[in-house]
Amino acid sequence: MPIYKTSKEEIIQKVSIVFRKKGYYHTSIKDLAEACELKKSHFYYYFEGGKPQIMEEVLQYIDGLMEKYVCELAYNEKYTEKERLGKMLDRMNKFYLNGPGGCIFANTILETANATEQFKPIIKATFDKWAKALKFVLSSKYEAVQAEKLAYSIIQDMEGGLMMYQL
Repeated sequence: MPIYKTSKEEIIQKVSIVFRKKGYYHTSIKDLAEACELKKSHFYYYFEGGKPQIMEEVLQYIDGLMEKYVCELAYNEKYTEKERLGKMLDRMNKFYLNGPGGCIFANTILETANATEQFKPIIKATFDKWAKALKFVLSSKYEAVQAEKLAYSIIQDMEGGLMMYQL
């Protein structure tokens, strides 16, 4: 297996695909190292904390992408509220449907909820950030409490739809 110089961000991008395909528990360090064309020992150079650290960093990385490419649209005043909402939902659909395995946040929490609390804060913060952005857009048409309920309802509907799509 060739070893080449790579950045931690490149590794996180590659391993996120493996986690999306196989899930947390069905993914080994060997799987992750092979996806990056690294030896396991070199892989640990980047991630001394092993698989839990890697998953945390993957979730944080994807959270950052979602914030940059989805949530920031909510506050972009060059679009109308309707355009913002449409673009946000379109980007979320493309993000989840163009890759294997659906939503890594929902999949990870479903898979690990009874075994570890480690990933819950990151996942909760991501969904709350998404809901806050949706609420902001919806607040132009709805009272704050109703906008928040609707925002969480949209997220639940999308996540449920993604699960059904995977079936």
